[in-house]
This record gives sequence, C-alpha cells and structure tokens, in this order.
Amino acid sequence: MIQAVMREGASWSQLLDPQGFKWTPGVTPFSSLTIILATWSLYFAGILLLKFYMRNRPPFALRTATALHNLFLCGASAAICVGVVREIYRRATTRGVDEIFCTADPDSLDGPLSWYLYLYYLTKFYELADTFILVLKKKPLIFLHWYHHAIVILMVWSWIHYGIVFSALGTIANTGVHVFMYYYYFRSSLGGRVWFKRYLTALQIVQFGTSFVLAAPYVYYHFQKGCVGGPAFVGSMLVNLSFLLLFVQFYKGTYSTRSNKTKQVKEL
Repeated sequence: MIQAVMREGASWSQLLDPQGFKWTPGVTPFSSLTIILATWSLYFAGILLLKFYMRNRPPFALRTATALHNLFLCGASAAICVGVVREIYRRATTRGVDEIFCTADPDSLDGPLSWYLYLYYLTKFYELADTFILVLKKKPLIFLHWYHHAIVILMVWSWIHYGIVFSALGTIANTGVHVFMYYYYFRSSLGGRVWFKRYLTALQIVQFGTSFVLAAPYVYYHFQKGCVGGPAFVGSMLVNLSFLLLFVQFYKGTYSTRSNKTKQVKEL
C-alpha cells in the first residue's frame, strides 16, 4: 500500500496555477482512493500506538505547538472560505444561480473554484493532527472526533472526483464554522476564554441541518437538466445525516447534562 502511495503521480506544480488547475486522477497528488485507505490505516494505527506509548506517561503540554496549529487552520479556513465565496459569486453572475447548485458540465469547475476545493481537501489530511495532539495531551478521544476526521476526507474527495458544484456551498459553510472553531481552540490553548464556546456545537448542528435544505435545489435542477455528481451527493447526505445525529447527541450529552447538574446544585 505504501509503495502504491509513493507511485502516485505527484504533480504539485498544479498548485502554482489556480487558473489552470484541473483535478486529474493519478496526476493530482492525493487524488486516488489508495492514498485515503493508506491514510486511514496510518491514522488508526497511529492512534493505537500513541495511546499505548502514553499510557504510563504524563501528558504533554504542547501549548505553543497547539496554538500555532489552530491558528494556521483558522487562517486557512478563512482564506478558503473567502476564495470559494468569490468564485461562487462569479459563477452565479456568469452562468446563473442554478449553476451553483447543479451542473451538467463537470469541466466548468476547473480553475480557481476547483483549486480552492482541492486546498480544502488537503486541509482535511492536516486536520488529522488534531487527534494526535489530543492523545499526546491525554484528552478524551470520543467516537465523533475520529469518525468525523476520517470520513470527511473521503467525502471531500468524492466532491472533487465527481465534480459536484453543490459541494462549494458545503465548503463555505464548513470553513466558515472552522474559522470560529479553530479561533476558539487557539485562544483556549493559550489559556484564554471565548464566550461563544457553547454555540460552536449548535452552529455545527445548524450547518449539517442546512445542508438538507440546500439539497432541495440540487434535486430540483437535477430533474430539470441533469446534474453530475450523483454518487457524491447521495454519499454526502448520508454522512451529513450521521454528523447531524452525532452532534445533536453530543450537544445533549454535554450541555443538557451540565445544565441539569447546575440546576441540582442550585436546588441544594
């Protein structure tokens, strides 16, 4: 598997040309499913090995490293969000509003829009470092965390591979949320407090719920003119449904329980 990954036709020079960027399986780095399978293998093996290594060791502080990591992701999310918003606006004004939900021409995504989506895809690999930071700090590692980090790589890969323009809206929503999320993590890693912590999970729930509302135009235009990206659309809806249920469960378990405990203390 590692040899297959090493053979991937890495042409990183594509990143230097946003205008001429085109997702090309086997040429664009990290474009094959092999790299995702290899990443998952290394990710889960790394978690187990690192947990084993840390079992009798004190947690690392990693204050500066964590702050820089989160600050980078906050900035990257903001840059990608602004870039995709600009390209979606340009697309809507030149090709029509329907073309930001559905297109029958996957090649129309080539260029800056596909370039930004590809950068977003690459950040999903880098975000796996979130998990290893938690393990090194000996923080709780819940199912929602590692499942979300792992499956989102495949989901974003399907967006670009199948050329679904609808994914640009999901990218805007997710990167927008991540700006606030990673800013919160950045401040927290330095000992600061952020007032909107509780609302981050609620915002993520709204994000996943909104994806089903925005899916309606895709379905409508699909029957009107046909849309490429059907497999990616169906897969994304299933993944978003799982995210919605898991985040709602997490919100209830975290904040409802905390509220009940606070109420009980006050009653005493």
